Amino acid sequence: MRPYVTNIYSNLKSPLPDGEAWSIDLDQRTLFVGSNTSHKSGVIQSVELALAGSADDIFGRSAVSDAALLLTLAPDNELGVSATLSDSQVASFHAKREGTRVKRPTHDGPGAATLVHRSVAAALSGSPASARKAFLAWSGNKIGADDVLAYLPENLKNKYQDISQHKGRGKSAVETLIDVAAYAAQKQREASKEAKGAEIVLESLGDTVEARPNEEDMTRMRMAVAEARSVLDASIRAAGSGMTLSERDAAVKSAKEKHSFFVNQAALSRDTYAKVEATLPKIGANVAHAIKIVDVAVDHSLDACPVCSSQVGIGHLKTCQEFYRKQQSDWEQQSAEKITHLEHIKSDIESYDRHVVETQANVERLEKVSLTQVDSRAIPVSDAQSRLEAAMDALGKMDLCCSQWDNLSEARNKVLTMQGDAATYKELKSSCEAAIGKLLGDQAKTFSARVQKYLPDHWEFSIELLDGEREVFRMGILRDGKLHAALSGAEWTSVVTSIAMAVSEGLPQDQPAVLIPEDRAWDGKTLSAVMRGFSAFDGQVIMASTTRPAGKTPKGWTIVDMDEVSGSWSGDTKEEVVEVVVVEPESVSKTSLNHASGGFRVTTRTAVILAGMGFEESDIQMMSRDTVSHIIKSSISPDNVRVQEDGSFYTVKGGNVLPMPPSPKA
Repeated sequence: MRPYVTNIYSNLKSPLPDGEAWSIDLDQRTLFVGSNTSHKSGVIQSVELALAGSADDIFGRSAVSDAALLLTLAPDNELGVSATLSDSQVASFHAKREGTRVKRPTHDGPGAATLVHRSVAAALSGSPASARKAFLAWSGNKIGADDVLAYLPENLKNKYQDISQHKGRGKSAVETLIDVAAYAAQKQREASKEAKGAEIVLESLGDTVEARPNEEDMTRMRMAVAEARSVLDASIRAAGSGMTLSERDAAVKSAKEKHSFFVNQAALSRDTYAKVEATLPKIGANVAHAIKIVDVAVDHSLDACPVCSSQVGIGHLKTCQEFYRKQQSDWEQQSAEKITHLEHIKSDIESYDRHVVETQANVERLEKVSLTQVDSRAIPVSDAQSRLEAAMDALGKMDLCCSQWDNLSEARNKVLTMQGDAATYKELKSSCEAAIGKLLGDQAKTFSARVQKYLPDHWEFSIELLDGEREVFRMGILRDGKLHAALSGAEWTSVVTSIAMAVSEGLPQDQPAVLIPEDRAWDGKTLSAVMRGFSAFDGQVIMASTTRPAGKTPKGWTIVDMDEVSGSWSGDTKEEVVEVVVVEPESVSKTSLNHASGGFRVTTRTAVILAGMGFEESDIQMMSRDTVSHIIKSSISPDNVRVQEDGSFYTVKGGNVLPMPPSPKA
């Protein structure tokens, strides 16, 4: 038998004096019945805390593990819960406040996977696509890699297998398929974003870039600069003896002004570069190294951290690998456009730096004019200097134009590459989702049958996957051949719980599976039918209701009256008493039918009422008129009635009084 909770010991919402702990026993299938203030939720939340370290329905929130929030439900700033299981294991949760500081809670239990209904409810509350994937994961435990490949196009099988080798390590074929579909969707988005960024660069450069100079043009311009520089040197040497001081000073001043201009332009460009670079998203200096280290560990399936040798396990290393790769990927996506801008600024800086060097050389030449023989190429120094500057300016523009064309070409190539990648990943994603739909269609009938065995016999569970050619996900109950997906609260809770029961069949037999349906507005007849369906589940079911089930208690269920139990906790204890109501048998009229020892035979209408309350026909036929009237008027449960042969009856009432142990400690 699968382990289940047999006892809860807790001070959560304790009604006892001084907030002492209370204790209550549970069976494999337990229904807590009582008013809204009877502490039903306190028992259920204690079960959740002990098993999973979190509780539902805390101030409208689910899976609450916040110690500060949970401590508002416990006295004296200390909360302690322990659960004893049928296999003698003990699960516990403890939280405590010391002054203004809330200590980190401690939990020792089987974990959230025990409460399967949580993950089922979460999957069903999401999109149809997420629900389809969840149902396939629950129902496809026998699906293999070959089954998946059979539903993929031939042109994508190799790519799928390449990705699955990375994404599917240690996972089932269905889990791998779902992960590859998610990966393909992510890569499609990334490729589309990068293509868009490259298109923006193309748009910004396409109308401003002049025709690209060819290599012959570049060579001629470099030679022209060299020639102009040689002429300037010859002119300076020739003018050395005849140049006046004022002419030399004017030439030096002009050269220095040009040099200063290019120095300033270079400085402004560097300042702009620094400002743009400062807006780049930050990434840890260790990310690139961390990726290399973790890749080695994952590729060799190591269990130990390659840095500190701690036995963290391959799962932890994979998580680290995904974390650092995502940081690198996010940084690259967010930085792409700014990096392109920085590259343009860098090209400008390089051009200005060349001008700085050239103009500085001109200044130095003018300042060191020496007397030499006249060169035939000599012209006035100012003309030679203007010629060199014009040649250098033309060369700089040609260099900048070449750089812009290189950026333009790179952007075009990137657009084409990213658009191709986006199309490929889009096709892979669509093919994976189509495979999910086909595999789910294969499994739907079998899985529906697994769910059906936990539902009332007159309910017919069904899943709808297609609306015409459109993929959908609808589930519900068939009525007159039509699927009803808009279920009542009680029906929805029952269906979700039955699905969780089918999912729990895949859990190891030594792992608890504790299902806690929501406390809905049950009517007695529906509650009774649902409880009978849940009796087939080999795990534990804990339900709460303000209404008792109609008729006899379903087989295998224990009903706990929480009004009586919580009353005993608060001190209103009662010894078990037997209240006997004696009803004299009535004389038999001529029109009455004699039954057994003689007496009143109930009418058809009253018999229907009593049968609806859960009384056996044999007991109904023994009741006197006064007995019938008293039972119907007082709405007495058949579990508390003993009908005697003379037509009278007595009721049995009692309280479950438990000694309260001291509050649990860490």
